[in-house]
Amino acid sequence: MMRVHTCLHLLSAVIEYPVTGGQVNDGKGRLDFAIPESNLDKHEITAKLNELIAGNHVVDQDWITDAELATQPDLVKTMSVKPPSGAGRVRLIRIAGQDLQPCGGTHVANTSEIGPVTVTKIESKGRQNRRVAIELNDI
Repeated sequence: MMRVHTCLHLLSAVIEYPVTGGQVNDGKGRLDFAIPESNLDKHEITAKLNELIAGNHVVDQDWITDAELATQPDLVKTMSVKPPSGAGRVRLIRIAGQDLQPCGGTHVANTSEIGPVTVTKIESKGRQNRRVAIELNDI
């Protein structure tokens, strides 16, 4: 699930809208985005994701204080899930040059470990919500 979780970070970098929900499963996952009208293209997003994955971007972590996070609300991409805070510090996951956001989950060390993926479905889940599902190609 680390590969899918890390890939969803990349998906949120490719589709630059607030994330309203998501799900990580073994070999597949999805993110929901607050997009009023969508012209998202499965093939275009798949190509961008695979380009980022193949880019061998290092995935590492850093820490900031709860107070620092409060002054940088743009780091939080998710609207419904708040970052794990309250312990005095928050872990940031950084995908070199691509993504930086608070996250308590597990991740691969390098994007190339994800392997090829496919956007399998884009669907409307309400007036301003679009669901984008991805799947690892080797499952």
